[in-house]
Amino acid sequence: MYLGKLSNGASVTIRSLKVKRNQSSQSFNRHIETISRLRHRHLVSALGHCFEYDLDDSTVTQLYLVFEYVQNGNLRSRISHGTEGRKLTWGQRISAAIGVAKGIQFLHGGIIPGLFGNNLRISNILLDQNHVAKIGSYNIPILGEAAKSEGGAGSRHQTDSTMLGDKIDIFDFGVILLELVSGKPITSIYEVEIMKELLLWAMAEEDRARRRSFVDPAVSKSCSEESLRTVMEICLRCLAKEAVHRPSVEDVLWNLQFATQVQDDWEGEIRSGDESPVSSSRTARSSRFSR
Repeated sequence: MYLGKLSNGASVTIRSLKVKRNQSSQSFNRHIETISRLRHRHLVSALGHCFEYDLDDSTVTQLYLVFEYVQNGNLRSRISHGTEGRKLTWGQRISAAIGVAKGIQFLHGGIIPGLFGNNLRISNILLDQNHVAKIGSYNIPILGEAAKSEGGAGSRHQTDSTMLGDKIDIFDFGVILLELVSGKPITSIYEVEIMKELLLWAMAEEDRARRRSFVDPAVSKSCSEESLRTVMEICLRCLAKEAVHRPSVEDVLWNLQFATQVQDDWEGEIRSGDESPVSSSRTARSSRFSR
């Protein structure tokens, strides 16, 4: 990965990909076309590309993909690795999660064929100057790997990816939510299981103090009970062991948007001097489950 600058002064990042000699021109062009369509507010989008050719036979040997440069660091740097003054607020965390979910929704259904199994990681979620979250690394069709999708076992792998990859992405998204809520870095599947058990414990009883003990201290006093509960619940569902029990990305988005709504209402009531904002949150909760 390289940092570059365009003639207009704009910064970009450049990724270099080696092209296999047996890559067919038809497959080559198909993948380039797919990459060119990856434009979305919540993706680090490809802006263009250029080629390097072999001087002897003029075949393409290297592809350079040019992506927008996102300058505000990754999401982890503002959560578990952030200093107190730089950590995102609860509202900003939900907003970032919604952005990632919208990016996933686009990767799955906004292009044909959809991109699944995107190996989502919190360290690959980048923030721009307005704290808009962008997925910085996703399952773009790497030209050097294209031969694997040409029939036979490759086709079977592609079919399996389409059927299960959406739920794999949902699980990875649940891991991101787990870190957003807890404020603790999660770097292995073992740590995922430990934190999931702690979350189950925190949610097992109607005990506010128990739930708050799981939450990042930087935001534990500034999130509404209903907003927190909603995010915790959807996080647990995303982390379900069986893929079929995980929610759709649309379900995830609906719940996160609800969490934002009740958080905004709660903050508004606090600002207006209402001493019991929890009561309205409970009313909102009943409307969520009546969908």
